[in-house]
Amino acid sequence: MPELPDLQVFSENLKKRILNKTITAVTVYNTRKIPTPDYFKRQMTGTSIRDIVRDGKETFFMLANGYCFSVHLMLHGQFFIEAPDETEKIKSKILGLIFENSLAFVVADIQNLCRVSWNPKHSRVPDVMSEKFTYKYFSGGLKRNEWRNIKTLLIEQRLMRGIGNAYADEILWKADISPESVSGKIPAEKAKDLYEAILFVLNDAIQKIKSLSPDIINGEERSFLRVHKKEFTDEGDKVIVKTIGEKTTYFTEKQKKYM
Repeated sequence: MPELPDLQVFSENLKKRILNKTITAVTVYNTRKIPTPDYFKRQMTGTSIRDIVRDGKETFFMLANGYCFSVHLMLHGQFFIEAPDETEKIKSKILGLIFENSLAFVVADIQNLCRVSWNPKHSRVPDVMSEKFTYKYFSGGLKRNEWRNIKTLLIEQRLMRGIGNAYADEILWKADISPESVSGKIPAEKAKDLYEAILFVLNDAIQKIKSLSPDIINGEERSFLRVHKKEFTDEGDKVIVKTIGEKTTYFTEKQKKYM
């Protein structure tokens, strides 16, 4: 599943390819996911995409005519840019746009879970990379959810948007906090470490993805992760695998548990 760093790089790379190009044709392949195909076609044909913005786990495509649509890739959704005659090979297509430069942009999902929304409302819950995600907000969230497990809380999109399972493991490892910890038992100084780890890990991952896969617009680049889906850390520590809050979680015995 692509997570925040992947989606951030996807959005920046899509901008390089399709921004400000006139949309000459629109095809809705899956009317169960987009039940108003004629409306989609009317509103998008002849306009252009003026901006592409990641917000939480969604990608927003802002149109020059004032409308927008968003895509949540879920587990296996993908973006493609191909020549129009190459799109036939793409399986499980949901939406396709053709641009004036003879490039086709396709949204597809073999699991059919991907969400495409027209003019969606932006959430009031802060994205963890936004200015609204302050330490004051974060620490307040820990206090309001003091009896909840910290791993579960980090991926709670109703509190903070953007962190997924893999990067929650990486963040907790960086902060030296066990994912089995109870949120309200984490000392204030460690809560500050955790907040700083969120920002560091996600920003660092974005830069590493750009370096390793500079043109990526689908899939995942995870080769640099330190603990998630590893047997041992680079330091030689054995990685424990355990289900926490229905999520497969990776951590080490060295990470401190606050209970």
